[in-house]
Amino acid sequence: MEERTSGGPWEGEREVAEGLRVAKSGRRRKRGGGEVEERWGWVEKIPDFFLSIEHYLGSFMFPLLEETRAALCASMEVISEAPVGEVTSLAESKPYGSLLYQINVDSWKNKLRLGGKEEYRAKAGDIFVFSDIIPETVSDLQCYGRSWTFAAVIYATDYEQSEEGSGVSLQVKASSAIEVKDGMQNSLFAIFLVNLTTNDRIWAALKGIGNLKIMENILGDNLKAEKFCNICSLWDERFVKGILPELSESQTDAVLHSILAMQCNHEYFVKLIWGPPGTGKTKTVSSLLWSALRMKCRTLACAPTNIAVKQVASRVLMLVRSFRQAEYGMNSTCCSLGDVLLFGSEDRLKVGDDLEEIFINYRVDRFVECFGRLTGWKHRFTSMIDFLENCVPQYNIYLENKLSQVHEACEENKTSKDGLSFLDFTRKWFKEVAQPVRECVRVLSTHLPKHLILAQIFQCTISLLYLLESFEIMLFQDDVVEKELEELFLHSEEVGIAMPPLVKLEPQCINCSKSDILLKIRNTLRSLHDSVMNLDLPQSMNKGSIRKLCFQSASLIFCTASSSYKLHSLEMEPLNLLVIDEAAQLKECESVIPLQLPGIRHAILIGDECQLPAMVESKVSSEAGFGRSLFERLSVLEHPKHLLNMQYRMHPEVSIFPNARFYCNQILDAPSVQDKSYEKHYLPGPMYGPYSFINIRDGREILDDVGRSRKNLVEVAVVVKVLRNLYKGMFWL
Repeated sequence: MEERTSGGPWEGEREVAEGLRVAKSGRRRKRGGGEVEERWGWVEKIPDFFLSIEHYLGSFMFPLLEETRAALCASMEVISEAPVGEVTSLAESKPYGSLLYQINVDSWKNKLRLGGKEEYRAKAGDIFVFSDIIPETVSDLQCYGRSWTFAAVIYATDYEQSEEGSGVSLQVKASSAIEVKDGMQNSLFAIFLVNLTTNDRIWAALKGIGNLKIMENILGDNLKAEKFCNICSLWDERFVKGILPELSESQTDAVLHSILAMQCNHEYFVKLIWGPPGTGKTKTVSSLLWSALRMKCRTLACAPTNIAVKQVASRVLMLVRSFRQAEYGMNSTCCSLGDVLLFGSEDRLKVGDDLEEIFINYRVDRFVECFGRLTGWKHRFTSMIDFLENCVPQYNIYLENKLSQVHEACEENKTSKDGLSFLDFTRKWFKEVAQPVRECVRVLSTHLPKHLILAQIFQCTISLLYLLESFEIMLFQDDVVEKELEELFLHSEEVGIAMPPLVKLEPQCINCSKSDILLKIRNTLRSLHDSVMNLDLPQSMNKGSIRKLCFQSASLIFCTASSSYKLHSLEMEPLNLLVIDEAAQLKECESVIPLQLPGIRHAILIGDECQLPAMVESKVSSEAGFGRSLFERLSVLEHPKHLLNMQYRMHPEVSIFPNARFYCNQILDAPSVQDKSYEKHYLPGPMYGPYSFINIRDGREILDDVGRSRKNLVEVAVVVKVLRNLYKGMFWL
């Protein structure tokens, strides 16, 4: 195992397979002979201090391998519940002997694995067992004459089968040759075990794949002194206090100290913000990220989970929209978000309407539509101008065609439908051309980065939307005189009514005449057309070039710490600042992935080591400190932390215990939770007060039906009784 030189944990598939076969005994044989040693002898405790970066990165390797082994073992223990599909075709990919296979699998059975709610979908990084049976236990695979092997998925694609429903096409790398006896006459099954993508990315990061400068600050030396750069100018506190007046004193202090660090180009800093429960940690980190965005500091915001990433991204997006709507007017329906980007697995992120406008896949799709050759913005703008300039001539052509249809119908003794009036014709045509223009304008104003779309261009897009809305309101009024409308289109001369820059129009443009609105729409369209033509955009706006543009243009990028691995392979301007939310729940070795990104000079970690740490499958790795976060280790070494010292969530009677037990009574109760209205009494007695412990003496834990989780039915019964009493008490209030 010491001879590994490249790739991820999957390079050790043979060792992993050997480990699985002896997992019950917890032993493995040495390479050189028959001597047996304890498996946990390979894993040493991760120290608090490190002698070098090599020592630091190397300290996590064996715990990671042991954790990978434990994850595979755990999945093998419940293999009977695993998603399984029958292989319908198998072909070895070139070059032959590379153990690469192209495999098609029919629909999955056991889709809802282990009682989950989500259906299983194959993806890169999944580990499978390919076997000639569907095993009920691991022992079934070890029976004499059985054929099985491990394989890792390189990519997976769903496809539709003509009669049998959907299937999946997999390219896999196997640990040994996949044996199929008598061609495909005997069945071959693919059994999903676990996804090891994150472990693979951690392994690559532990080999030092990028920028190692900032890691010199986390090895354990010189952590107690708070350092500031004396060369760079200090930040004006009024900047933050002016735009973020709702922050408390400790929150403002944490943001200001972070800003002082992030503007330095001479030193490397790691800052800790300590956020106990209810102290406004998410509010603080979102304010910090918004400040970094305004400072045009290229920032990566990470978190351990997709849920945590979405939460902080949502809060930042609220700040961005609020500020920019105030800047361009409260009636603005557009907000420039092109410098904010969220990326990751679409299946896992499950992005809703509130975040889709900053999600990379959604943004790329909108740009592809907007810059399409035949249906893009050029075609839509031209169609709108054609409507404004040729409405009457086109209606005359329509009447001629209609008259010809009437003559043909008379000759064939058929009835002909009545033609449209000029008003109906105009309304119908306007609807057809106006909506695509609106959609395109919203894409341009929302998704182009702010450094590309100048303030005048942005205001031009807002004005165009208002003008189109105003004209539509006038066009669809009941008192429209058709003759006047026709005269309006015939005699609307282009007299150069230019839109002043940064003019805030009322949505309905009440003081504008119909002719003024028509002229303004035409002029604004042409002005916007010329502005977009002059933008510095790629020559070919295909998905690849658009995706690259999105990453290059974004100043604030959101993703999980694991997903940040993808940024190492992108050609983009280096990032400067790394902000990790919920940092105390992130394994230290996983935080190494974003820390090594090119250009990262400063890292700000926000978390609370007193709350739950990261989950670790292996008891051996857990005892070695594999689940410990960088935040916790630096806290143990007394690295300075900015404490958020006022909590806004708990009643004082609730906060008194954790405050005394975990936070040395440093946390203050906000006035809002001390108010009498904050305490609610639904039932008399101490048990139904703000805080109480309930001792369940007769409870007994048992395994659930799957055998993985534990449950206590007596505790469940007590909780149900308490909830019923509370419900009755609330009902009778």
